[in-house]
Amino acid sequence: MADTSYLARVIIKEFEGDIHSAIDFSGEYKLLVRAKSIPSPVSAPNTVESTTLEDDTQTFEMGIKTADTREITGNLEKEYLQAINKLNGKKLCIFHLYGTQGIGGTAKYAYVGQATATPNDVGGVDEILEMTVTVIPNTSAIECTDDFTVVDNGDGTFNVTKTGA
Repeated sequence: MADTSYLARVIIKEFEGDIHSAIDFSGEYKLLVRAKSIPSPVSAPNTVESTTLEDDTQTFEMGIKTADTREITGNLEKEYLQAINKLNGKKLCIFHLYGTQGIGGTAKYAYVGQATATPNDVGGVDEILEMTVTVIPNTSAIECTDDFTVVDNGDGTFNVTKTGA
């Protein structure tokens, strides 16, 4: 069964530890922003040309994935703007949750990154003010749908536990 984008979310908590060691993604998270758009946490790999002078068609090998910044758009809400900017420069555990139940039942991706929020340009009259949360990934995003259980506490906080723990 397919899901809609309803209740796709990004949740965060402050990261503690060393990104070069095993990362514990368990803990209490907060909603990053009530998002209007969420970019993919992963990207397609680069292609590396492997064509030789013997080939009549270009050939390629799979290269590395790029880890560009991710821009999440939401309405400009003071609560989220200030909460994110208080974390400016700090490393965060970040989950992208996909599935209409809001807890990542269809897909979960986790990584460590940093975030900052800025108001968007105002394009004219009679429009909703928006903001962009720019996320800079510090680690690769991992697909971990079956590895973690997310519970929505109903107040903008979430408990994440390792499955089977």
